[in-house]
Amino acid sequence: MNTTKQPIVTGVDGSGEALDAVRWAGRAARLHDVPLEIVHALDFSALLAGGVVPPPEEMKDVLRAHGRRYLRAAQEIAEAQGAPAVTTRLHPDRAAQALIEASRTAALVVVGSGGRGRLTGLLAGSVASAVGAHAASDVVVVRGDSWDDPGAADRPVVAGIDGSEPSARILATAVAEATVRKARLVVVHASADDPPRPEAEPHLDPQAFTDAGEQVLGELAGEHDAGGVAVERVVVRGHPRRELIERSSAAQLVVLGDRGRGGFPGLLLGSTGQALLHNAACPVYLVRTVT
Repeated sequence: MNTTKQPIVTGVDGSGEALDAVRWAGRAARLHDVPLEIVHALDFSALLAGGVVPPPEEMKDVLRAHGRRYLRAAQEIAEAQGAPAVTTRLHPDRAAQALIEASRTAALVVVGSGGRGRLTGLLAGSVASAVGAHAASDVVVVRGDSWDDPGAADRPVVAGIDGSEPSARILATAVAEATVRKARLVVVHASADDPPRPEAEPHLDPQAFTDAGEQVLGELAGEHDAGGVAVERVVVRGHPRRELIERSSAAQLVVLGDRGRGGFPGLLLGSTGQALLHNAACPVYLVRTVT
């Protein structure tokens, strides 16, 4: 996350998932000592009769009143988590568009894993997938509830590294999160989502994958000072998504890039990111790697 005073931004829609995101974001704002902005999207476009006739002003007023109530409740929750400066804002657009727009000046955007009107899974239109794919800032999708347990502080931060160029930024973000949380850091390296099978290609030496992974992690560790954070390095010859999902059940946060090797702008998410957003047992931090 940026060390400047850019805000953390989160959105509310009246759902429990959104309030979980507010709770997580409020704590993150306190830990990083940055402002928190809470947005409620009014989505006036959904009220267009026949797609063209604007809704009456009275209907807009009702939506504004509901939105202000949601924002007041969210602000109280965020302040109870120790967020140092909380502001609220109504936005006329849809939730995904509102948060993507806000991400241009945000340090981080935090969203819940679901909410009102969500679609099944990560289909187009889902706020979490749309924001994760198109935000200009890093994004956290708040999943599970173990992060809210009293013992969550003893759980590690887990980072997924694939050895691609953005790995250094992912590692730096994970170290920063582990530092403010006074947590251990587990760095997991896997060479590919679908590594070659020895039985199919017997000339491949499994030890070579392990050695290459150790070299990547060693080089990254040499380039980046982890400060006082205790770091465990794990090399996996297999599916990183499977390893990260399994480790998420005992983690307080999983950090990875928003694209895998060779990612492009416009793709929804890398396959590992998509899998984590479906199945992780803890919040998922997507580091923006494509500008």
